[in-house]
Amino acid sequence: MKLGELATQIGARVLTPPRRRAGVEVTRVYAGDIISDLLREASETTLLVTHLASPQLLRVAELMDLAGICFVQGREPTPEIVAAAAERGIVLMVSPLDLFETCGALHACTHPAGPAEP
Repeated sequence: MKLGELATQIGARVLTPPRRRAGVEVTRVYAGDIISDLLREASETTLLVTHLASPQLLRVAELMDLAGICFVQGREPTPEIVAAAAERGIVLMVSPLDLFETCGALHACTHPAGPAEP
């Protein structure tokens, strides 16, 4: 599913224009708050879901060419972080839901048929 569609489906507010990332197909969602884990797990089709709203996270997003970052529980990054992300073409969004609920909503969007049979 495309990044903009995911934001709409989960009720997230997009803080930066998707420009070059609008058409990116998100194939993976990774939730976490430890930067070293994010570096290991991130890719260009990964949407990162996190509580972190730090400038270091933008650097990770830039290095790994992440599809975007979704902050949870209505956590707002500073205006400086939003401006830096917009300048770099990094999509930022804010979900009103907590981490667990956001991931559940994203899973429901990306796997509408439910879990696969074993």
